[in-house]
Amino acid sequence: MLDSIRMRIARWVLGKVLLAQITARVDDSPGWGGTTDTRHDYDQPTVAKLYADALTAWRKNPIAKRIVAITTDFTVGETIKVSSPDKNLDAFIKRFWSHRKNRMALRLESMSDELCRAGDLFVALFRNDADGMSYIRFVTKEQIKKINSAENDWETELSFEESILSRDQRTWLSPDHPEAASSQAVMLHYSINRPLGALLGEGDLTSMLPWLQRYSRMLEDRVRLHWAIRAFLWLVTVPSDKLKEKREQYKSPPESGSVIVKDSTETWEPVNPNLRGADAQHDLTAVRSMVDAGSGYPAHWRGEGGDANRATAVAMQDPTEKHLLRRQAYFCHILCDILHHAYQRAVQAGKAQPLKTDDYEELFEVVTTDLSTTDNERLARAARGLARAFQSIAQELPGPSTKLTRLMMDMVFEFAGKPQRKEVLQEIMEEAEETRKEIWPDLKDKYLKEGKQ
Repeated sequence: MLDSIRMRIARWVLGKVLLAQITARVDDSPGWGGTTDTRHDYDQPTVAKLYADALTAWRKNPIAKRIVAITTDFTVGETIKVSSPDKNLDAFIKRFWSHRKNRMALRLESMSDELCRAGDLFVALFRNDADGMSYIRFVTKEQIKKINSAENDWETELSFEESILSRDQRTWLSPDHPEAASSQAVMLHYSINRPLGALLGEGDLTSMLPWLQRYSRMLEDRVRLHWAIRAFLWLVTVPSDKLKEKREQYKSPPESGSVIVKDSTETWEPVNPNLRGADAQHDLTAVRSMVDAGSGYPAHWRGEGGDANRATAVAMQDPTEKHLLRRQAYFCHILCDILHHAYQRAVQAGKAQPLKTDDYEELFEVVTTDLSTTDNERLARAARGLARAFQSIAQELPGPSTKLTRLMMDMVFEFAGKPQRKEVLQEIMEEAEETRKEIWPDLKDKYLKEGKQ
């Protein structure tokens, strides 16, 4: 009886079911080939497995889901607004952004999540030749079987081969393909964490997947042990001559709440498992540290305070914010690039006016949510200190300097975090000059009446 109970508990405690098991089924038949022709890219089975693992981890593992959510929360913020000084392009952006088949404001979160999980975003633009409008759709990474690049420039992607469920193959043309202008649809490709010499990126969870799996297994084992501590065993000691009789009597363990009457020759002793929780704590913390190192986010961002105080929390936040600023800037570039290609396809269809330039800094104005109020305070203090320094320099000069004033405005706006184009600064200078000419006669008379030179 005792051995039977022990075996049942041992089999349950050492079971193989995981809290958040990460696995993937990959078709490794001869039909698989390399996604790209570069050496630094994974082969197709590995790409599909990593994508499936990241998606499974995001669905089942709370830590993985929180890491992706934090990235999206800071990258997208409340919303992202894109506009353009070009009237034609700005009108197209508004129509594209709010079109019922696009609804870009509702897609930003899922786009950022997918980019974080997969490391790649494959965007399909379908053009309506009647009005030149493009409709945005997406193809997931594991469906892309091969990327074809130009012979003399491997970074210039010309087409993408998609493997769909029916095993048929579809080829998407990129905007750089010679026949893209006449095609009803084109595909755009964006990557993060992409090594030099590779065409495919890697998701933010890729390096953390093994450690997330290990942590899930360890935590599942601890949960099983905590369950087992409530199912203690009884060691029953009886005289040798009653051993056979008592073994038959207790062949079926007594139910909870049962009353057993025994004599003094029979003793009962409970046996509880030793969890050794203090020993396991350090191991679990070490594995979580590997996950935190892979994400780049402090532990207190996912709700674990630990021994962090305000000073250490602020110190840990700076490098993380720099990483998120770069991710936000790249995500804004993705949106601008999508809008630019959508407009260019409308131009190719004869439904829009050609653009005067391809410089994104001149074509687009992007408004994003600030990562933190602390960053705004630092920028404001820096701009104020710089303005005071310029004011002191100007007072030491024999007279006013237009060049110094323009340089001051340029640097103050830059240190404030809102750099302005040269055209805007020139308009400010011209407006100030016109205002000075208008009010100078009145100021001259006032100064003469007050006896001032």
